[in-house]
Amino acid sequence: MANSKLTGQDIIAMAKHSIINLDDKEAECAAKEALEAGMDPVDFIEKGFVEGMREIGDRFEEGKASIVQIFAASKIMDAGMNVLKPKLSKRDRGFCFFGNIALNA
Repeated sequence: MANSKLTGQDIIAMAKHSIINLDDKEAECAAKEALEAGMDPVDFIEKGFVEGMREIGDRFEEGKASIVQIFAASKIMDAGMNVLKPKLSKRDRGFCFFGNIALNA
């Protein structure tokens, strides 16, 4: 599964893309790639998953996405987060805020 040719930016783009396209398998893959590449999980979450959620929120505000898509995107983010949770440090565990998004890690 690991692709050593992927850069950190590629992995973050994959995470964002997974949220926008509601692809849980891609979210899980991006999270695994991030861990295998030694990326900081919190940085990865903020730049990948949270940015994807922000994009969905912006689309909703523009009338280009429905509330159902926002809920679906949050489930996709959960799929990726489940991969990351065991690797989050104690400092990062608990209730975390990323912009307007709160996570119970």
